[in-house]
Amino acid sequence: MNGQLAELIASSSSSDRAIVRSVFEEQFQDIRTFRSFLKSALNDRVNSMLSSPLDRWTVRSFQALFIACWVHHPVEKGSFMINLAGLPEAQRDVIQSAVRARLKSRASSHLSKQGYSASSGWAFLKGYAELLVQYETIGGGHYLFLKAEGHTTGLGGIIPHLRSWHHKNKTGEGLTASPALNTLASAGNPMVTEDGRAAENYASGYKKLVKQVLGLKGTTLTVRDVIPKLYEYTKYEGHGGLSAGVNGTSNQNLGVSLSNFCKHVEKARTNPARPGRSADTRLQEITDDMLKDLKELARQLREDGSGKIHRIYKEIHAKPAELDSSLDVFYAK
Repeated sequence: MNGQLAELIASSSSSDRAIVRSVFEEQFQDIRTFRSFLKSALNDRVNSMLSSPLDRWTVRSFQALFIACWVHHPVEKGSFMINLAGLPEAQRDVIQSAVRARLKSRASSHLSKQGYSASSGWAFLKGYAELLVQYETIGGGHYLFLKAEGHTTGLGGIIPHLRSWHHKNKTGEGLTASPALNTLASAGNPMVTEDGRAAENYASGYKKLVKQVLGLKGTTLTVRDVIPKLYEYTKYEGHGGLSAGVNGTSNQNLGVSLSNFCKHVEKARTNPARPGRSADTRLQEITDDMLKDLKELARQLREDGSGKIHRIYKEIHAKPAELDSSLDVFYAK
C-alpha cells in the first residue's frame, strides 16, 4: 500500500511475475509502462489533473485517477472517494462538467445513482470491464467516486451485471470478478487490503439494522447519520460519551463510542434484567450479524484516525495530497 506496489511490479522473481500476469492487463505488466501511463494521463500528479481545465479532461483522466487510488490502496473490490474539499468551487464545477461531457451516462445503484461510465479503453485489472464514476456531495463535502466493476451495463454486460447486483443485494457482497485478486486477499497478501473488499455498500447485517430496525431511508446515509439514531432508538444512556455531538468528534472517537455500544449490547445479552425492570427488547433486536458488522465498522472508524470523514460504510477515502504522496513512492521505486 501507499505506493509500495511498485516493488511487486518491478520485481523479476518468478512468483511476483506470476502475480502481475494474473492481476493486471497487458498494458500494466511492467513498471515503465505503468508509470508512463500515469504521468501522461495525470499530467504527472493527481493534484495537477484535478486542477486542469475542461479541455484537458478525457476518459483516460478518470481511469488514471482510479489507478492512482489503487496504487495508494490496492483492494480486490472497493470504492474510492477522492476528497475535493481543497479545490475552489469553480474547479469542482469543472470536474462535474468533465464527468458529464467526457463519460457516458449509465444506470447505477450507488449513492446518488447518477452514474457515468469510463469503460472506453478500460483495461487495468483483469476481470473488471467497467469503471463507474460519480460526482457526489455527501455531508456537505464534495467527492469523486470511482469504482471498478466486473461488467458494463451495456447489452453484453447487463445480465451478468444484474446477476452480481442481485447477489450483492442479498449478501452485501458482489460476485468475485478477479479470482487472482480474491486468492491474494484470502491469503492475506499485503498487496491487497486485509479483507480484500472495501466499499460503500452495506454488509447484509448493517443494511438490515439501518433499513429494517431503524427505518432509515436513502443511499447516502453516513455513519454520522446512523449512530445517533441507533443510540436514540436503543436508549443508550449518555449517547456513548459523545459530548461534542456526533458531528463534532473524530472518526476515531466515534469508533471508540461504537465499540463501547457493542460491548453494551453483549452485556445486555448475558446479564439478566435488574429486579423490577424488564429486558430491553430494542437491544434484543440487534442480531448477531448486525453486531458483527457494527464491530467491523467501529474498527474502520478507529483506523480513520483523528479526521472527521463522512463515511458511508467501508469505502476508501483519500485526499489528493495523500494520493500524490503514494505516487511519489511509486515513481521512485
